[in-house]
Amino acid sequence: MKTNQLFLLGQCQVNAIENKLLCGEHECILQPKFMELLCFLVSHYPEPVTREELIAGVWDGNQFVGEKALTNAIWHLRKTFKELDAGNTYIATLRKTGYRLAQQPVFPISQKQQQATLSVNKQQPLLTLKITAIVMAVVLLCSTLFYFQSTQPLSEPLQFTPLFEHIETITTHPGRELFPAISNDSHFITYSWRRPGQQTNLYLRDLLSPEQAAIALTDSAYIEGRSVFSHDLETLFYYRRDAQNHCEIVKQNIATAKITLIETCGDGRGVDLDLNAAGDQLIFISDKKHAYDQTELNIVDLRSSELAITQVPCPRDCNFYDESVVFSPDGEQLLVARNLSSGHEELFLVEIATGEAKQLTSGFVDIRGVDWHPTKDLLVFSGVEQGKRRGYFYELKTQRLIDAHIDGLSYPEYGQNGDLYFHQWHIDSALMRVETNNAVASSPFPILSTHFNTRFPDYNAVKNKLVFVSDESGATELWLANKDGTERRQLTRLHANVYSPVWSPDGRYIAFTVSSKGENSLRIYDVNAKTSSQLHTGFNYHGKPSWAPDSRSVLISNTQDVYRFTLTGTNLGKVVAQSTMYVYEDKQGALIFADHSAQQLWIKHPDSDKEQLLVESINLSNHLSWYYEEGASQATSRVYYFNVEQGDYRLSYYDFATHSKHDVMRLPERAFSRSSGLSYISAVGWLVYTSYKSPQIDIKRIKAEYLP
Repeated sequence: MKTNQLFLLGQCQVNAIENKLLCGEHECILQPKFMELLCFLVSHYPEPVTREELIAGVWDGNQFVGEKALTNAIWHLRKTFKELDAGNTYIATLRKTGYRLAQQPVFPISQKQQQATLSVNKQQPLLTLKITAIVMAVVLLCSTLFYFQSTQPLSEPLQFTPLFEHIETITTHPGRELFPAISNDSHFITYSWRRPGQQTNLYLRDLLSPEQAAIALTDSAYIEGRSVFSHDLETLFYYRRDAQNHCEIVKQNIATAKITLIETCGDGRGVDLDLNAAGDQLIFISDKKHAYDQTELNIVDLRSSELAITQVPCPRDCNFYDESVVFSPDGEQLLVARNLSSGHEELFLVEIATGEAKQLTSGFVDIRGVDWHPTKDLLVFSGVEQGKRRGYFYELKTQRLIDAHIDGLSYPEYGQNGDLYFHQWHIDSALMRVETNNAVASSPFPILSTHFNTRFPDYNAVKNKLVFVSDESGATELWLANKDGTERRQLTRLHANVYSPVWSPDGRYIAFTVSSKGENSLRIYDVNAKTSSQLHTGFNYHGKPSWAPDSRSVLISNTQDVYRFTLTGTNLGKVVAQSTMYVYEDKQGALIFADHSAQQLWIKHPDSDKEQLLVESINLSNHLSWYYEEGASQATSRVYYFNVEQGDYRLSYYDFATHSKHDVMRLPERAFSRSSGLSYISAVGWLVYTSYKSPQIDIKRIKAEYLP
């Protein structure tokens, strides 16, 4: 059979050699492994195939890689077929068995094959003849496919050597060097240097004279972030934030250090900027005015004396939050990393003239920086999966996603010569405890400090157990341990991104959120039954859950408001009128929550319809970075929280008895994760949190000759 022979599967034509699916007028390119998996299922039709057989046949028996990869590949195949032919099922899941092809493959049979088959037994029924011919064709096709995929580059147009072998270190300063920006002649680099115990500033370094010391470009109380050079090397454009997190886009004359404000950009987390290839337009992200948790794209005309600013239109579905943006080489499009209402962040191609957007990727929880090759239709970005950052390339022509196999690659930046710069964020996390009952503060002590990442601790006094999230199994899953970290046990096998587990007060359940396959869900783990199930809310996204005191209902946010749900999924309505991300309900039924700015705590008493100010001023790092330790009454209660200002990192608490704030301990910069949970074990006075093991981040480079 010819190597380019097509076969039919349901309503689709399959070209296995070119990794193509064609359904009607729609065509899709599959990754080689996805096609190899499909071919394996075809070759066994109509028999079921176990997961073990698929991993052995497609991933050479590598269980560690294959388990996750198989789940991902099945999901992608189903998603692709659903997009091409929504009316039919192509892959069936057989409980406790594996998978089976749900559509019969049909191959064209040559005249010689027909004659050979008929001569074997002229009396065979027509159905038997067809099945025999199909089996012969499938075996031949799969053999040919496996040969071609192992010997020819047709299915993998991006050919490059293992990149980790060619990573060069550009900076080695103590602390964190972030956000590299390269001059147009590839001569200079600027970056944001967060020195331990000092202010964050921008620095300039000569790439052609690496022995020379870096030069400070700024010396201010602001935190300077991403920057970009003007083509004449006279000006640097960048964003900066003040102590209140207010953002500004500025330009600075490199020679004179004169700074000119271009525009404010809000106080949200999403901000980025880029210069087009012509050097006459600057794009930046800002908060959308009068819209909660939304952003807009702004273009500055650098040719106009007044630096006129226009917005890229948004024709529809504007409920998104952009975090990264770059111009296409021709300046007609934008590549944007966009947060969706599902809680996922994906790459989009945006037409500047119309604002029309095309989604490029799917399945990423977070994206940390993007760039477009200066001369190729090739993208590079940092994607977050299972809590870890990783580098990827995306080929626009073939829509092919290529894993660069570089852990920690963040905020990549191409030089005009094709060299790739990035900062390598590869920090492991661990669970730490601080003893709060001692007269003299003790040093943090590890509860769980392994070569795996552990996050989101939550303690339950009834069970005397910690629940947390760990990637020890190769995926982020729910785990259980004693409060000292011993006897840890895996609870779930969801092969997804798991977040924010919270015990019910009675110790019977654990509520947690999951992001998987482009969807975000709320799940309940039954400790007695040892099973988890989805609690259907109808929300696209779920914040950190909390429990009612009687353990019969869950409080959950959809990013704007918090609602109460019964364990059967009945929505009992909004619990507070104010917009917030998290609410704690105490034993008396009072609801405590942070305001939009996370600078105040409010309370709604059970006998009142109005919310009242509880703590007028408190520096919470975010809506979720606090823990309410409930005493016999509110007067004997405390709120523990992460207290961060610029480079000053502290664990603090608010005492309701004295209405005063106290510091538990000051820690090194970035010594804890503000978004990965905080818990308290009152019996021993332990404050438990997620700690980063190393604060060191350096800028790296891979030269163009080694890149795709």
